[in-house]
Amino acid sequence: MTAATTGSSLEHAIGAEGLFSIRMRDGEARLRGVDGDTIRIRDVHGHDLAELFTTALGDGSASLRASRGTDLFGRRGHAGAPDLAIDLPRRATVVIETASAELDAEGLLGDQRYRTASGDLTLRAVSGRIAIEAVSGDVDVVAAGEAEMSLRTVSGDVELRAGTLRSLQAATTSGDLKIAGRLVGPGPFSIVTVSGDALLAPAGNVRIEMATLSGDLRSEFAGKLEGGRGRRSLSIGSGEPVVEFRSMSGDLTVVRPTPIATTLEEPHPNADAGPHGPAMAPVDAPTGASVDAPTGASVPAPTVNGAIAVAYEDARLHILRSLERGEIDVAEAGRRLETLDSGPGEPGLSSGEPTDA
Repeated sequence: MTAATTGSSLEHAIGAEGLFSIRMRDGEARLRGVDGDTIRIRDVHGHDLAELFTTALGDGSASLRASRGTDLFGRRGHAGAPDLAIDLPRRATVVIETASAELDAEGLLGDQRYRTASGDLTLRAVSGRIAIEAVSGDVDVVAAGEAEMSLRTVSGDVELRAGTLRSLQAATTSGDLKIAGRLVGPGPFSIVTVSGDALLAPAGNVRIEMATLSGDLRSEFAGKLEGGRGRRSLSIGSGEPVVEFRSMSGDLTVVRPTPIATTLEEPHPNADAGPHGPAMAPVDAPTGASVDAPTGASVPAPTVNGAIAVAYEDARLHILRSLERGEIDVAEAGRRLETLDSGPGEPGLSSGEPTDA
């Protein structure tokens, strides 16, 4: 094991599949997967890393935590915010937690977990198991190769373009979702929204099972439609795998995908996305007919839906304000939001956010 720290830079051998974690309040971090077994961290503005973070270097791991003067919700004790350039082994396990920092990652193939309150997250040429939790930041992911995706947001928009999705669990309260890729295997595959709209561009066979209070289902595909108001199914091709879509008032639009190229400057080992082709990009919403009613008209929302939507929004804002005041951390906010979002369409909010938290 080797380690070297000099002011604004740090170098440490963690192994080809080691662990890297960082907890930061604000600023920027750009991660790049590289060959080798060493992680290299540099603040591009020359800030001393020892002033910004408490660092723990172990056998096969490296961890950075915002120092006492730069905790997630405290005031900064020095001028400037971190601006980090991080090279790390491609297959390393990555855990990132931030309040408002902007995050970019490229070429990472190992297990990845990202949590952010308001910062935007951009991932390029990634694969593997990826879990993302965001409160209000936008999420943009291009997965080249096979990926297992877990996405949960409150109000930020999500765009996911993938070569092959082995599993997908995407949930949002009010943000919009755009998802494209080939869905393969038993999954699970699920999309859950309260009021946000979803656009799905499947590259291959699929069956969509939809449960909604007032949402609409539209498709460019001439698939087999079954069911009635509130519960629908749409089969494309063989009708497998199954995608579950649950929503209170959000719409689902199914469109044809288009191939896109990866953005790596040099060829990436997984850039060809394996046997299932390159990552797919969703196109704009189609002009085809709605399958929610023979006339193509949207089904009007029941009277109770407005009250439920207002209650959900009030509960969500309460969680966000508690997060901003520092009464809870990002992990607790995510847990409460997960409880709040766990059952769209259920009567009332008995399993949601307590009002006195």
